[in-house]
Amino acid sequence: MLFHSKPLKIFQRSLGRHKVLTSQEDLLTYSYDVSFNRSMPQVVVLAESTEDILTAVNFAIDEGYKITPRGAGTGMSGGAIPLKGGMVISTERMNHILDFNVHEKYMVVEPGITTAQVQDEATAQGLFYPPDPSSYKVSSIGGNVAENAGGLRCVKYGTTKHYVLGLEFVTSRGEICCTGSLNQRSDTYDLTPLLVGSEGTLGIITRIALKLIEAPAGRGTMQAFFPSLELAGNSVLEIMAAGIVPSVCELMDKSVLDAITAYTGTPLPPKTEALLLIEVDGSGEEVKTGMEEIESLCRNRQAVEIQSTEDPVEAEKLWTLRRSISPSLARLARGKINEDVSVPRSKLPELLKQANRIGKRYGLMIPCFGHAGDGNIHVNVMYNPDDTLEKKRAFQAVEEVFREVVRLEGSISGEHGIGTVKRDYMRLQMASGELDTLRRIKEAFDPENLFNPGKIIPD
Repeated sequence: MLFHSKPLKIFQRSLGRHKVLTSQEDLLTYSYDVSFNRSMPQVVVLAESTEDILTAVNFAIDEGYKITPRGAGTGMSGGAIPLKGGMVISTERMNHILDFNVHEKYMVVEPGITTAQVQDEATAQGLFYPPDPSSYKVSSIGGNVAENAGGLRCVKYGTTKHYVLGLEFVTSRGEICCTGSLNQRSDTYDLTPLLVGSEGTLGIITRIALKLIEAPAGRGTMQAFFPSLELAGNSVLEIMAAGIVPSVCELMDKSVLDAITAYTGTPLPPKTEALLLIEVDGSGEEVKTGMEEIESLCRNRQAVEIQSTEDPVEAEKLWTLRRSISPSLARLARGKINEDVSVPRSKLPELLKQANRIGKRYGLMIPCFGHAGDGNIHVNVMYNPDDTLEKKRAFQAVEEVFREVVRLEGSISGEHGIGTVKRDYMRLQMASGELDTLRRIKEAFDPENLFNPGKIIPD
């Protein structure tokens, strides 16, 4: 269905033509994210204020069009894809800090500001915003909230939901609603936890109150190379069992390390089969003690080599391998299905074992890496997209990985969200009664299915 020219012209005049895109070239730009999916919208609104979003929502209601909220478009689960055409409302121009209270340690921002900007502003005042998805330099806070983004520091500091104090959002009735610290009333339900992670299906977020914390005084970084994946995984369990909570605990398997070596030319210690990259932060004494205890535990688990430093410049060198993963894997195959899954830490060695088994069964490389400290692993199924049978095997392997994750009492999504990519796998994760509960929540917020239809909940 196309927009009628007269209503559209009236809408453009009321909002401003520079905020309303209708050319095919512009629409194509907003038809995709980082996932496989593509779908063209019929109009794109570049909102610059809450009032712009209200105007756009009410126009869409009057004309009967669906709305897809969009941040920076860096999502990996198809959450920003306009499956039903209609209108995309982009918040990329809403990128301002509205309030910053250093003494109370909070910041109120618009949804289009990047995670990096929030972190930099906090750092400049001696404060710290911990969530750090890998796309932090370009991903928007609004998108982070919609997906409940995580990152490398989740093991110690948690995910985005732990830092959202309150929200302002536009409802499916074209009204403004405030939650948490942004709600002036204290006698109502706090809807903040429902909105965080809802992937734009319940409302369009327009303001976000973020909690900040004191910045850690120091940081130590360590690389530990192991002769087996099992020894590396068990080292993670022992570190956490000892009461040490690193701020970062990243795991890379042999397939990932081989790809990095081929890409960068960086030599690895002989007999290396797995790598842990660990950081400890806090006071000087906390860092020193934590690093010493972790090194001792890793040596007891037969680490073949350990490199550590508290110098920021040297630490950057230790991060080289971790930051080389994505370009290194891109050289292995043109097709990659990057699934983020999460299991209890105690089940992590078993998950990695099963991923290896599934790769051999389907004749595919499945490199694994990720946030071992909280059991969140990126399982990468590599394949040739021009080979129809191999592509089919790749998606069969993904489903088998998901089944193993559920068997291990884990989650099929650790931090990327559900969107369209994992929507049809939700039946593996949730019982019919649980899915019905999700449908009832969606209907309560959005009875006409206005916002982001076709996401999260399977048909």
